[in-house]
Amino acid sequence: MGFLNVVVLAGAAVLLLLPSMARSEIGSQDGQRQKPLPRLGASSSSSSSSPFTDDLTGYVNEVMDEWKVPGLAIAVIDGGHTYTEGFGYAELPDTKVKPETLFFAGSTTKAIVAATLAHMIDSRNYSSLKDGWSTPISSIIRSDFVVGDEWTTAHLTLDDAVSHRTGMAPHDFAWRRTEGGETLPIAGMVRKLRALKLSAEPRTIWQYCHLMYVALGHVIETLTGKWLGDHLRTTVFEPLNMTATYCDTQHAMDAPEHLASGYYWDEKRQRYGLLAFDSIREGGGAGFVISNVVDYAKWVKCLLYKTEPFSKLSHEDIRKPRMLATPEAMTGPGETLYGLGWQQKMAHGASVYMHGAIEAAYATQVFWLPEHQYGVVTMANVAAGNAAEQSIAWRLIEDKLGVPKHERFNISGRMRAAAGRQAEEIEHAGDMLYPDRPDTPLPSPLNNSRLVGTYSDEGYGVLHVVEEHSADGSQATLIARRSDMLFFYQLRFRHVSGNFWVVEIWYDDTDSITGFWGGEFRVGVDGKVNGLMVHLSPEGAEIDEGFVWFERVN
Repeated sequence: MGFLNVVVLAGAAVLLLLPSMARSEIGSQDGQRQKPLPRLGASSSSSSSSPFTDDLTGYVNEVMDEWKVPGLAIAVIDGGHTYTEGFGYAELPDTKVKPETLFFAGSTTKAIVAATLAHMIDSRNYSSLKDGWSTPISSIIRSDFVVGDEWTTAHLTLDDAVSHRTGMAPHDFAWRRTEGGETLPIAGMVRKLRALKLSAEPRTIWQYCHLMYVALGHVIETLTGKWLGDHLRTTVFEPLNMTATYCDTQHAMDAPEHLASGYYWDEKRQRYGLLAFDSIREGGGAGFVISNVVDYAKWVKCLLYKTEPFSKLSHEDIRKPRMLATPEAMTGPGETLYGLGWQQKMAHGASVYMHGAIEAAYATQVFWLPEHQYGVVTMANVAAGNAAEQSIAWRLIEDKLGVPKHERFNISGRMRAAAGRQAEEIEHAGDMLYPDRPDTPLPSPLNNSRLVGTYSDEGYGVLHVVEEHSADGSQATLIARRSDMLFFYQLRFRHVSGNFWVVEIWYDDTDSITGFWGGEFRVGVDGKVNGLMVHLSPEGAEIDEGFVWFERVN
């Protein structure tokens, strides 16, 4: 199981949650679109008040075609009513999406975990939480939680972790699921933080870090003595009657609701690829929920109306902004704030809370506007569904707000432009990483056979660098496969000049590049390679994530 983000910023891959999958291919299904299924939502209003008009249906199908989305489910919460709809296919070629269809909900788990912590603090049932959000994390999981130096370890609080202001870089590619062939427990993942470098002083900048939410999940498990999934069920899911929400892949596969198959679009072959299910438990507090839009609509209604199981104080906590975040660029200028698992921004004069998840084969988006008692949930079974979902959600939101067409956000256009910039950065990775490289590259002083070997870093684990040849034997490439990670990826080394390389990060599941690092093989006085220095950010990056030293161990 693992996580992925197709977004690459400044040469560093920023990950969002994804289940790691085994790949297979199926025949082309592009151009086929199922009309929306009959409504199965919980609305008590007449059908004439439904947002799913013929006009909107046409728009949804158009956007799904543009972004090659096999299946999509939507819930709209408007006032006291909920409307749900399914579009396309949960499983190709002919199993249709229903509102009850299950999808991996990824990083939207974070808001549920954060709300659960708010509930625990407010309950006053846990003496270890007497200082509330100011409670140092190390005071609860001291033997496991060591970050940076002694001061940082002693002073990082629940508030810091929940707000992504710990100073810890994302380090998503250090997120392991196995060690020595055995599954790494959540506590083991948290213990790996001590070997990862901070990229900033605590509380100075916002850096989205999945691993800190893994630590928060460990905090909850330590305090309650329960598996996190069980505690979320009794605290949130059962009180809200979210009967189709699961924190285990097998539970979802055994459920009466259908779990949508996950796909990716193979542009070269013009066909969908099928990705098989795998475990999500290792995602912990960072993202291990599987649900449907019907259940998530209940969660959003709870947030909109400040209902139980959370107190009014807990709801105020949920809405309280805590940190300036990286600006959300798809919806124009304006500050983006971050709180308990939610981005918050003013758009078209309305306060919008939002969070999403992009996975190898799934995407989820959640929006809610408290002043308008309005919310939108979308779930899709392809990563590119993220672009389609945002386009559709903002179309619904702008319809609700009565925004004139000429003032509306062109989400799809901005997404296409962002994808173009990312592709450009990847194509010119060598220029970004090594702006002073010579016009005529220097040859590598060592042939590939002398670079092959095992390299190790305590935080990032072991790299087994091997040489692989093309089918015709004309090309040799250095590769390191990471099947021990939460998401399966491989590093492909592309020579730049001398001892310097571009280290490309490719996802095994979809055979697609997601980012790059700078790599330098260093040679000792004996003329032998003694290690690999990897720079996680290009020169001049807004946030420098630092470097990783992989020492050669054979």
